Amino acid sequence: HDIEHVIVDNMQFMMGTKPSNLDRFLLQDSVIAEFRKFATVHNCHVTLVIHPRKEKETEELHISSIFGSAKASQEADNIMILQDERFIGKRRKYIQLMKNRYDGDLGRVFLRFDKDSQTMSGIMKKDPDNDNPRSAEPEDG
Repeated sequence: HDIEHVIVDNMQFMMGTKPSNLDRFLLQDSVIAEFRKFATVHNCHVTLVIHPRKEKETEELHISSIFGSAKASQEADNIMILQDERFIGKRRKYIQLMKNRYDGDLGRVFLRFDKDSQTMSGIMKKDPDNDNPRSAEPEDG
């Protein structure tokens, strides 16, 4: 098989709610270790969707907001968090790259919702210095 990318959405649901002798965090650590091993053996990228723990509605999410133990963030090559700025009175969302093991570049991509296609996409503008696209904040309005 020629699979390059697997997306598991969401990991908590996939793990189920079966009663078990294993602590929930130990089970999550075990599942993450197996996905990491799978990605290495099969040379593919695995994206795990993990819902955050409950946080104050007045604050952004951080790496520490990831549900479970620290293993999820330690094993990850990249961590992206969907942020929602409703708490500051703005109706905008963006994806924030919080961890990048390969080159360390971090940043955010603001999102726009298209009602016709029912999809979200990045808001991009051309960088005046090099004509390359870059993420742009949405205009208020």
